[in-house]
Order: sequence, then C-alpha cells, then structure tokens
Amino acid sequence: MTDQDLRRQAREWLVLLNSGNASEAECAAAERWRRASPRHAAALAEVEQLWALLGQVERAPAVPPSVPRRTRRWSVPLATAACLLLAFWLAPPGWHADVRSAAGEIRSVQLSDGSQLQLNGATALDWDADAGGLRHVRMYRGQADFHVAADARHPFVIDAGQAHIRVTGTRFDVNMLDDQVLLAVTEGQVQVRDEQGHERAVQAGEQIAWQAGRLQVVQALDAARSLAWQRGRLVFRDRPLSEVFSELSRQQAQRVLFLDDKARELKVTGVFALHEPQAVLRAIETTLPVKLTRLPGVLLVSSDD
Repeated sequence: MTDQDLRRQAREWLVLLNSGNASEAECAAAERWRRASPRHAAALAEVEQLWALLGQVERAPAVPPSVPRRTRRWSVPLATAACLLLAFWLAPPGWHADVRSAAGEIRSVQLSDGSQLQLNGATALDWDADAGGLRHVRMYRGQADFHVAADARHPFVIDAGQAHIRVTGTRFDVNMLDDQVLLAVTEGQVQVRDEQGHERAVQAGEQIAWQAGRLQVVQALDAARSLAWQRGRLVFRDRPLSEVFSELSRQQAQRVLFLDDKARELKVTGVFALHEPQAVLRAIETTLPVKLTRLPGVLLVSSDD
C-alpha cells in the first residue's frame, strides 16, 4: 500500500473519530489500525499534525495526541497558506493531471501521436511526447484501455504506480486498484517491469498483475471480467469486497472505509451494471454479513456478526 493510500485511510479514521458518530467498537478499531504498523501510526500522526496546524478538529480520545494543540491565532497570510496546503494535500491523486474523467464518466481521448484511449470513471493521467521521441504516460489512478499508435522508433511508456509498461504499438487495459495494478493485453506484445527491475513480455490473450511492487505470474486473459467495464458491466468471481469497492469508487464520488479486515476479505461473485452502484450496494447488504453506514461523502463498511 502506498503512502498516499495510508494517509487517505488515516484521514478517514480521523474524520470518523471526530464526527461524533463513532461507536466504542469503531474507536477500538481505529486504535487497532494505528497499532497494526509503524507506517499506520506515522500516517495518522502526519494527518493530526496538519489538522492541528489548521485548528480545525479536536482530537478523539481513542487516538493519543501526537502534536500539542496550537492556541494562538495565525496571521492571515500564514492561515491562507495553510488552507492552500490542506487543499493540495486532501486532493485525490492526479487532481492536476492533463487527462481526467469524472466519477461515473466513460471518456474517449485521442493523444497527439494518434493513440486512442478509453477512460473508465475517476481516471487521471499525464501525457507527454518529448523532443527525443519518447511517448510517456504517467497514470495516477483509475482504468484505461490503450490503443497505441504503431511507431517502432518512438516507444510508448506508461508508469502506473508500481507498474512500468513499454510498447511500440499494441492494445491493452491498465487497471489501478488499491493494492495492485492489472494489465490485460488484447493485441500485440507488451514489455513490463517491476520496481525490483524484473522484466517480462506479455502477449495478446494474457494478463499480469503487480502486487507489493513485484510482478506476478502471467495468466490467460479473463476478458469477460477484466474488460467487462467496456461493455457497461462489472464482473466479479470470488473477489474480495475491498476490490469490489475499489471498482465502485470509479462510479460514485464516495470514499469507503473498512472498519475491520474480516469485512474487507469477504468474497463477492456477481455481474452488475456499471452505472448502477446503488444496486451493487443493495446486493452486498442483502447477501453478505456486512453493515454499511452512510455518512456525508463516506461509506463505512463493517462485518455484521
């Protein structure tokens, strides 16, 4: 999980704890999350620090304070700078990107080299064709189908978090989930690399994943599931609930916070309409032992047992 993901989770815990709606069980869950890893504790301390600087929240008793509260009034220029810092830090990954799609939007884009892209909802990327001939995409979040214009002299490179992809002309799908990146190749060949420098070639009809910075085993392409979004469908076969909500987040502007790992790992199988996320939520509530608590802009998910 990236530092950005951890900070996002820490911020959501702090919002819950200071909402006045947190139960004793949720406070205890927040404390367990903090103690689970030094990275969790550091992320929470960073969020608390920023919020304490702005004087916008009172600390919840379930989370030990890490920064003394400022009581003096800040000058107007400093307060303005702090608010700008908060807006920048809270923004979703890729808020500044050249190419973006909104939640629930399917968008077609043609790049300056003639390559065609189809973006799933809530996708963001930067595009650059430098003077040396390298075609480069930096993908921040979301999912996209790439139909790359053939040009053997000018490689097309994609950096998508932990995933590194290089082609000269082919077609493939890149899916950035919370803890992994998935690549599905439908035409040609794609060269891939992980953060340890391991490289592989993925052929048409194959797919591969990156997890924890490492390439996984090449598998036969499951087009019915991996490419279902292009046909207006979400298809899950024994997938964890956390992955389902990661996909749903592209269709609605709502953050999801799991209150326990048991709920996160519950398995889901089903076929749903892409643009009907509320129908998916209803199906989850009626078929799985989970409780969904709806707060403004946030959905809390916990096991119901």
